[in-house]
Amino acid sequence: MRARWRYFSARHRVRRRALLTGSLLVAAAGVWIVVTALAARGEATQVRDALDRVRVLVAQGDLPAARRVAADIPASAERLHRLTTGPAWWAAAQIPYLGEPVAELRDATAAMAQVGSEAVPALVDVSRSLDPARLRVSGDTVDLAALVSVRPRLSTAARVLAGAVHRMDATPSATWIPAIDERVSQLASVLHQVNGYVSAASRAADVLPQMLGADGPKRFFVGLQNEAEMRGTGGLPGAFAIAVADHGRVRFTEYASDQAIIGPPRGSDHIATGLDFGAGYARAYGNSDPTTSFQNSNVSPQFPYAARIWAAMWQKISGEHVDGVIALDPSVLADLLAVTGPVPVPQGLTVTAGDVVSLTQRDQYTLFPDNDTRKQFLVDVLKATAERVTAGAGSALGLARAVTASAAQQRFQVWFADPAVEAVLAQTSYAGALPTGNRPLAAPVLNNEAAGKLDYYLQRTLDYNRSGCGATRDVRVTITLTNTAPASGLPAYVTTRLDSHPGVTVHPGDTRSLLDYYATAGARLQSITIDGRAATASVLSDLGHPIFRLDLELPRGSTTTIVLHLSEPGGTGDPVIWRQPGVTPLAVSAYSQPCGS
Repeated sequence: MRARWRYFSARHRVRRRALLTGSLLVAAAGVWIVVTALAARGEATQVRDALDRVRVLVAQGDLPAARRVAADIPASAERLHRLTTGPAWWAAAQIPYLGEPVAELRDATAAMAQVGSEAVPALVDVSRSLDPARLRVSGDTVDLAALVSVRPRLSTAARVLAGAVHRMDATPSATWIPAIDERVSQLASVLHQVNGYVSAASRAADVLPQMLGADGPKRFFVGLQNEAEMRGTGGLPGAFAIAVADHGRVRFTEYASDQAIIGPPRGSDHIATGLDFGAGYARAYGNSDPTTSFQNSNVSPQFPYAARIWAAMWQKISGEHVDGVIALDPSVLADLLAVTGPVPVPQGLTVTAGDVVSLTQRDQYTLFPDNDTRKQFLVDVLKATAERVTAGAGSALGLARAVTASAAQQRFQVWFADPAVEAVLAQTSYAGALPTGNRPLAAPVLNNEAAGKLDYYLQRTLDYNRSGCGATRDVRVTITLTNTAPASGLPAYVTTRLDSHPGVTVHPGDTRSLLDYYATAGARLQSITIDGRAATASVLSDLGHPIFRLDLELPRGSTTTIVLHLSEPGGTGDPVIWRQPGVTPLAVSAYSQPCGS
């Protein structure tokens, strides 16, 4: 009996010692995780701040300083990774629920370590070659060899960053320790921004050599849009130029007004292009004859449609094939002139960044009553700006920023005939292409119906509210259109209307527009009101999106308020808010209820 007691007592002591030892090990592991987590927090802050600082310095054009800051990132990222690896961290990450913050932090630091060890060194290596001041070897020439040489390393950096972003996005972001969630969210935010820069640079290095004539001359149609009379892609097409890029050198071979396309000897605005964009496009826009009428060629907001029409029309009337099309507006000219400085034009004016928008979209109608003189003024402004840029005025970085900012506002749009290049452009803000698939979309698009020039005075707002987290979402869209045209003093050319609507009394300054609201694929319109009164909309579709159309009279000095209530599929990704260019930018307020972790 006593022997049995001693046996059980010994077993109890062994078990107790084992439990004590295990408890001590668990406690030690917990202490280790806490200590290393605190150290990791400091390293994570350092890596985050360094990446963000590099992004800011690159945007400012201070590449030497950006390289100096970036040089320290790999070591910091490696220290961060070491602090959050090892048996204790691995074991803790396996614990259901309690281990989620540990797993979140481990995944985030692993992603940052990969960025630090692979992407950042590659970016530091190529940064000198990508310096805009080095790439622009003269006013009108880009060093294509330098672009080609950096493509492999830039592609590697872009691939690593994209992988890191994907890993961060796949990491649970709502654990029981909000402080860790916030830290990881901050890292992810900076990583997303840096990834955007690098991805854009990688795409540019992929396609710019071909677009700029590395394998032979490439010809571009460059169209200037006038948003005093709005069209789907921005404004009425008018003055244009033909540019040729050959082995990195860009020169302009022709400048002309729209009369070169719609004027004599044809005698009418009808050019048979033979283009067919499908039944949806034909039903939505066929009555405007967009594929045969230059003035209505861009009624759809889908810029690739307009670009193909412009290219086909130019080939039809000139016999010249164009490889690409660029659309811009006077706001783009303003951004360029802000870098290059003012330009004189033959009409005796000096055009500046501060007045080019008003001169070309408002004042021209008062300054030049003669139509031919007015059209020539627009051509001369476009020509003077282009020649100022190609002569080498302004910094290369400033010009690159100006074009990038304009593209982000959908004011500088590019299409290229080669399908491989166009596929790359479609992933950028330069494409002017509506999103496809099931991503949520809010796209209010106006086309001037009166043929006047009163859209210069049009102010637009969009309030987008998306709620619910089920298979369908409740969407409420409020659009306001305010006609601020003055009561008097405008030339007849600006206020004269060519539309006819029996029973509608119009006054000078009143205008009329077609509003097309492109919604998420599969959206259903529940109700619509105009100024608080129930209304109906025509229902059309194109590019997989429903289009809800309203024909709106916009009296001078008034605001028209349209409210659409829709039921939409949940879709994938954040909503895309389509910002049709106008003289005054669309003012946007948007809310989409967050769903899930």
